[in-house]
Amino acid sequence: MKNIFKKINIENFKKSLKETWGRLPVSVLLSVFVFLGFVVKIYVDLGRGLENILDKTILTLVVMFFLSVAVYLLTEVLNTTLFKKWVFQLGTFVFGGLFYIFFEENLFNSFEAESMIYITATMIGIVAAIFVAPFAKQIVNKSVSQESFYNFSFKLVIKTLMSVIIGNVSMLLGFVALGSIFALFGLGFINEGDTFSLWSAFTLSLLAPLFFLANLPKDKQNDLDKIKKNKFYYFLINYIGLPAISIYLLILYAYTVKVLVNFSKWPQGKISWMVIGFSFFGYLIYVASWIFKDKFKPVLFFRKIFPFILIPQIGMLFYAIILRINQHDFTINRYLVVVFGLWLLGISLYFIFSKKKYLGTIFYSLMITIFIISVGPWSVYSFPENRQTDELVQNLKEAGILENGQITPLKKYTDISGKLSGKVYGSIEYLCQFHGCRTLDFLFEKQIKEIKKKHKKKFDERKAERIKNAFSKEELKWVGEMEYRPISNWEIIDELSKIIKVRRYNKDFNYNNSERILSFAIKDYKNFDSMNITGYDVFLRMYSSLGGTKDRDYAAYLDTDMNELKLYKKGKMIETFDFTKVKDFLISQKNIKENIADDKMGNTIFLDKELMTFELENNGLKIKLFINNISIENLDLKEVEKKDREKNNQPKFALSIQPFVDGFVLLKNK
Repeated sequence: MKNIFKKINIENFKKSLKETWGRLPVSVLLSVFVFLGFVVKIYVDLGRGLENILDKTILTLVVMFFLSVAVYLLTEVLNTTLFKKWVFQLGTFVFGGLFYIFFEENLFNSFEAESMIYITATMIGIVAAIFVAPFAKQIVNKSVSQESFYNFSFKLVIKTLMSVIIGNVSMLLGFVALGSIFALFGLGFINEGDTFSLWSAFTLSLLAPLFFLANLPKDKQNDLDKIKKNKFYYFLINYIGLPAISIYLLILYAYTVKVLVNFSKWPQGKISWMVIGFSFFGYLIYVASWIFKDKFKPVLFFRKIFPFILIPQIGMLFYAIILRINQHDFTINRYLVVVFGLWLLGISLYFIFSKKKYLGTIFYSLMITIFIISVGPWSVYSFPENRQTDELVQNLKEAGILENGQITPLKKYTDISGKLSGKVYGSIEYLCQFHGCRTLDFLFEKQIKEIKKKHKKKFDERKAERIKNAFSKEELKWVGEMEYRPISNWEIIDELSKIIKVRRYNKDFNYNNSERILSFAIKDYKNFDSMNITGYDVFLRMYSSLGGTKDRDYAAYLDTDMNELKLYKKGKMIETFDFTKVKDFLISQKNIKENIADDKMGNTIFLDKELMTFELENNGLKIKLFINNISIENLDLKEVEKKDREKNNQPKFALSIQPFVDGFVLLKNK
């Protein structure tokens, strides 16, 4: 700990900074630019589009920072001139430019797990280059020793951890100081949140990286004896790391036994990332425990069997992901699983059959893998996008939606099989969400433009209405300053799928609620303003909840099965009416085009007011129903679904819909 604070002593700061600049100038500049990027992000409101570009730029600069360090270590090994060091750094900028081009800023719009996985994997791969670079010449000449590689790697890990600790401790101590200042002095003219963000950016993107650069190992002095005698390290690897990976592997094999017993459910997709995560952690322990192989017998046993143990799990990984790929082709997630699965397989086979079993193979193979999937048409974003695009075009043609390059929307959701509909929807959702809805313009440019136009029009109409009805000057000013926010990707997906009549598909529940329920509504709600009540004595509301009947002179309640309409007076039922003929009549109208208005609300069927008006009588009591809208269980579909479930040996599904009716009742007393 003394050495840590010695390094950050103010007296040594100038000297350390000068030495660091002389050794790694590009890395220092990149760290500064990352910090400045965060400053802009904190203090400048760029809007969604420009902010995505800034996020992408910052990520690219971070990747370039670590790559530039690796390049400098390589040039030191090659003992190049100052001019050649700058020439070598051109590779950093070339890779950075390609990375920027192939990394999609849209992923920051909707940050998913896949984005985080790829960013993390990229950082690991680029950092792996720092471990490999000092031994590049020896690797090519096949003269590198395990001892020198392990010694340097240990030092590099320690220095990295020290930098992380310095950055985070400095950040937390600064938070305490800033919090005290704001609490005691109440500096209202300074934005507290921005100040904390600025300090975080300074400590994590400038202070910690510069400390890392200043402490980057320069020599390869053999310290293996010191490492062996380090009691904390010995305990950490042998009594925490080794038992932990053993438990993880037992969990995986217990799951394997479970799925083999019930093969029809074998295996779940999430097992793929569990295998990758546990295996990667296992290989870290494999590398770290090398120094104790002759001192601690369990380590020797672990190192002999670990690569063999992984092979069956890697097989399960590929089986699980192939099932998913066969269903919906490649996505970013599945592509990453396949890539890292192949990497694990290659590494495991190497350590099974190789006599040398060089530890550095893990690092430079991972580095090469990351470089390959970061740029080019085979990159982690380009390859899945192209595959999903081709899949979408093929499925649209099969569905009859795409003919001769033109989009012809389906008339009904049932004009396409549930499975094919789900495939089309899934491709649209994936491309729009992960690659930006612009990727769909080559197919749906007209439809998407219309969706965006309507979205903007609705905003303008709502804003004009709120301005018109504003009750104060403050509200008028606030509403007047409202700015239009572009339509989200999810809204585009939802609206586009409605236009072409496709939807999600689930093999266990092939029918969604819009199919299970038939919704009816009158064409023009205002027509009820002129309803004829001549000859009736009482005007009352119709409810689909019994609670609405309490403490009222009169109320009508439609029961859960929608078979009976019950009339209440002061909370007490006085008569029931058969509602089944109302349901039957409405259902009979669902396919009569001349009685159905344009579908403006999804699957709702719009009828003339005369077709939504009914007269019922029981025991001399007459009522007249005026229904505004009503939801009815689709009995035909219920029977179809029942047969499908029996055929596929699936469990029964209890259709549960909340009966809904909105309308009025006119009552004529006996």
